[in-house]
Amino acid sequence: MTAPAPPAAGAGRGLGGRSTIRAGASRLTSFGALVLVCLVIGVGQPPNFADRQILVLIWVAMLAAFAVGTIWPLVAVRQIAIAASSPRDATVGDEVPIDVDVTGRFGSCEVRALDPAGSWHRVDGPGTGSLRHEATMRGVFQVIRIEVRVTAPLGILSAGRIHQVSLPHAVEVAPRPLAVDWLPAPAPLDGGVDPAALAALGGDLVRAVRPYAPGDPAHLVHWPSTARTGTLVVRELEPPAPIGQAIVVDLRDLGPDKERAASYAMGAARAVLAAGGELVLCTSEVQGPRTARVRAPIEAGRRLARAVAAEPGAPPEGWPVVEIGR
Repeated sequence: MTAPAPPAAGAGRGLGGRSTIRAGASRLTSFGALVLVCLVIGVGQPPNFADRQILVLIWVAMLAAFAVGTIWPLVAVRQIAIAASSPRDATVGDEVPIDVDVTGRFGSCEVRALDPAGSWHRVDGPGTGSLRHEATMRGVFQVIRIEVRVTAPLGILSAGRIHQVSLPHAVEVAPRPLAVDWLPAPAPLDGGVDPAALAALGGDLVRAVRPYAPGDPAHLVHWPSTARTGTLVVRELEPPAPIGQAIVVDLRDLGPDKERAASYAMGAARAVLAAGGELVLCTSEVQGPRTARVRAPIEAGRRLARAVAAEPGAPPEGWPVVEIGR
């Protein structure tokens, strides 16, 4: 993928967005080079034993084939249009499927994704297919470069074009997480524990018992009270003490360690969420510093994909804080 861009830049409609095209590499194939050598030899050193009239006919036929084989691909490659789309989320190192729609008036061609260059895929006429593209760097990407080449009909010239295709939505590539251990710490939550975290946190202090209601878990049944009253009774547990972590990610002045810091932050965020903790990420984005709660790993990945090397947001007061980076 090309360099990171703001999420809204260049968005298109349908399968893919608008594309910018520039000339790619156009060169003779091995067969084309052989034909050219034969043409030059035929003009400069015609064989003495050959009938001159037959020789001229052969040379003219080869020249016509060479002209068609070089001009046709140059014209055909200009008739091809490319649109593309991809998933919104990825992680560094992932093979991302890119759906490509190839249209235009052409017989056959080959396409591949660039940055990094992937393998060539043959396309026999207009149609839709999928390319595998490696996400090699963290960031937010709106544009993908796709190279097209045509060698038909004779395989003499390989004519190339590079399409810079605007995707319908930005691809947010999260850092690959490192393995991180987290020691839970109390967090001052104004609104209490998030309901999604209660299952992970659990609770073992019995506050009271009450009659069973449909949907109550079976493990909450209080059997002594049930035996005494003759009706099902369940325990009401005290909610667990809220735990959480504020992670401050400062990517300034880290040089080659910047991406490792982002990977460590991703691992730390996953560790907090996996333990049922509440998470606050303090980062800096293109729009400025940002401090906000994060409730799922995919949301943490998006936040860290957008993180830039600038002053991060301040952590909320009273929270346990871990600072990563500068």
